Amino acid sequence: MAEDKKERRSLLDTVKAPLIFSFALAFVAGFVTLIAASGGTDNPARVDLALIAFGIAFIAALLLVSMLQLASRENPDELSAGSGVNRDSEELYRQQVAARREEARRKKAEEARAADDGEPRYGQRTD
Repeated sequence: MAEDKKERRSLLDTVKAPLIFSFALAFVAGFVTLIAASGGTDNPARVDLALIAFGIAFIAALLLVSMLQLASRENPDELSAGSGVNRDSEELYRQQVAARREEARRKKAEEARAADDGEPRYGQRTD
C-alpha cells in the first residue's frame, strides 16, 4: 500500500509547522490582549485575560490549520484502481447500461418477429 512505496514522516515532522504557526498567532493575540486589557503599560497587567486569549487563539488556529491540511491532501492513486465496492464504478455502470440496451433490443426484435404473421397491423407503429 502507500506505506510500502514511501516512508512515513515522523509525528514531529507532520505536527511541527502547524504548532509553531498556532503558537506564534496565539502569542500575538495574548500580547495584544495583555496590553489592551490593562489599559497601557502604567496599569497592572491583566495576565488572566491574556492567557484566555492565548488559549482561544491557539486552539482556533490549530483547528483551522489542521482542517486546511486535511482538505488539501490528495487521495492515493491506488484508491481509484481495481475492482471492488465503489471502485471503477463508471465502467461497471457503462457495462450495465449496454447490457440493458442489448436486452431491450433483443426483446423488441423477438416481439417484431412474433407479431409478423402477415396480417396488417392497424393502429400500431411499424418503425
